[in-house]
Amino acid sequence: MLLQNKIFNNQFVVHKKLSSGSFGIVYQGLDQINKQEVAIKIEKEENEEVRSLDREVQIFKRLGTLEGVPQLIWFGEENNDKILVMQLLGKDLSYHFKQLKRFTLKTALLIGIQLIDVLEKIHQQGVVHRDLKPENIVLGSGKDNGKIYLIDFGISKIYKDANNHHMPFREQRSFLGTTRYASIAAHLGHELSRKDDLESMMYIILYFIRGQLPWQNLQNVTDKERTKKVGEMKILMQNEIFRDQPKEFQKIFDYIRQLSFKADPNYKMITFELKKAADSLKLNLDGYYDWTEVRSSTHFDSLIPHNSVEMKKSIEKQLSGILYQQNSCNLLAPPLSSRNTFNGREENKRQTVASLQGSLQCLSLNPQYQTSRKCSNDNIDYETDLISYQKNEFYDNDQSLFIKYSHLHSKKFLLLSTLH
Repeated sequence: MLLQNKIFNNQFVVHKKLSSGSFGIVYQGLDQINKQEVAIKIEKEENEEVRSLDREVQIFKRLGTLEGVPQLIWFGEENNDKILVMQLLGKDLSYHFKQLKRFTLKTALLIGIQLIDVLEKIHQQGVVHRDLKPENIVLGSGKDNGKIYLIDFGISKIYKDANNHHMPFREQRSFLGTTRYASIAAHLGHELSRKDDLESMMYIILYFIRGQLPWQNLQNVTDKERTKKVGEMKILMQNEIFRDQPKEFQKIFDYIRQLSFKADPNYKMITFELKKAADSLKLNLDGYYDWTEVRSSTHFDSLIPHNSVEMKKSIEKQLSGILYQQNSCNLLAPPLSSRNTFNGREENKRQTVASLQGSLQCLSLNPQYQTSRKCSNDNIDYETDLISYQKNEFYDNDQSLFIKYSHLHSKKFLLLSTLH
């Protein structure tokens, strides 16, 4: 689709391509009337049945001028192209992550605290995002270059009807989101709600700090098999996943996991715990991110968790089976005694593997991002009316999770962290 210098609505001229996804292409453009740079999103013709842009416009109108969300400027259709013009923002967090490989705990906390605030505001307007990932978390531009924004509401959903009734819980839904960061409920085919956005947020924070997640890079599996195996790993590891991080992280994650489908999350408590983690480590949350500060030679030292030995012992005690494999990615941080024996570059070469029944093999510490699996045959998820108006409810939460998947705990999960 070659659109450079094309003009829409006699006002918006296309300049250059910024990004593309499964649903559309985003260009940088210029509002010739107001002389302001804008983002121009054009929906791909093959996605006509899905109508992702129609959904996104409806969400934007619902959110209005909400802080932390790009402002809708114009929406229309020309020559069978659906076009959405919105506020132009800065780089997304995946860009900075690719440059730095990992973020310091300070930067991850700064992101998490802002992200909680944006999610709370979006949720208060009756919207769940359903596809949180680094590519959809964007920084502002100019004087707002430290402010966090959420973008891409193409598969978001309005969870409250006109009478402020919460949508009902449903099962056997198609998988939505990005496998790496999706909530356990998404893997189980459950309807997603506010708690699932929060769970995805915690996976993202962990990803930023560690530089990887344990379930990355499954080898020789189909998309369906990958979704299933990653879901199994998340279930098996949910009580241990944050054990090498400040204790507040696991506390937050445990709280999110016990929330019922309709629960109103305590966002202030989550923010308090994140700030508490910063205080306990004497981190100054001054608003400066890793990419805005001069990076010191001790950057990678500051990223290494402090209680990895405890996590290692706990996991070894609960999970049976040990597998050694060289030159691959590592679930656990290095032992305390090894912290000063290698630098950041060496660390990338000396990792071990977390394996689920021998089927998981991690290939790289800097893998390609997995494309969101948004398409499905479930037409309900792409209905024009995003508001669920059903009044009968058969389920209130997903407490059956542990009953359905208790058999997973009998499987042998192979795991060890070693450094040579």
